[in-house]
Amino acid sequence: MGFYEELSRYYDIIFPAAPSTVEFIEKSANDRKYILDIACGTGNYAIELAKKGYIVDGVDLDSEMIKAGKKKAKAENLNINFTQGNMKDIKALFSDQKYDLIYCIGNSLVHLDSEDEIGQLINDISDITNDNGTLVIQIINYDRILDFNIDHLPTISRKEAGVEFVRNYVHDKVSGKILFNTEIHITNEDKTHKYENSVALFPLRKDALVNIVKNAGFNKIEVYGGFGKEEYFENSFATVLVARK
Repeated sequence: MGFYEELSRYYDIIFPAAPSTVEFIEKSANDRKYILDIACGTGNYAIELAKKGYIVDGVDLDSEMIKAGKKKAKAENLNINFTQGNMKDIKALFSDQKYDLIYCIGNSLVHLDSEDEIGQLINDISDITNDNGTLVIQIINYDRILDFNIDHLPTISRKEAGVEFVRNYVHDKVSGKILFNTEIHITNEDKTHKYENSVALFPLRKDALVNIVKNAGFNKIEVYGGFGKEEYFENSFATVLVARK
């Protein structure tokens, strides 16, 4: 079984929908209804928002994640359009729809290859966002990672389920990328199985993200250090941006 297939099985255990994040997204929607979740995983947030009456679409690159999202939505009797596809194709995938709020969270944006690719995605997002619509982005704070030489994130441990998610960073100074090396440890019947993966991430700094969003036609940009609207500092764990079009 491959890494992402295994991850899709335990995704909801490792990354449950956080109430503070749901509340942040909901408040950012300003009582408007049409929402797009980019890099939705198994649809945890899309499902929570759909339960609250929002009309939600979700897209993810991984087919196993989408399959899991569809299964959960069906079990909840929710009508969510889950689509398997690349975020780089977002404009083509959703060309017949405009949204009141689009969000890309979970450090997904930096899986793109360069600042140019990120800029193109944000431009495409702008094109399918309604006037006065909202963009929400959350990534790891790469100012902290780069300036303080952070080489790991805290291990996520779900002992009751026998699951651990280990996360390490290696800064490749030649390419400028961050190698995100992860391991899933699954323990059952006193046996532990380990699944490993490594992916190169583009370490996007906060000021570069703000400039990209401005250049795409968004304004009223606010940056926080978390979904609780904590003040952003260079050593904040996360970079959370919200902007209006």
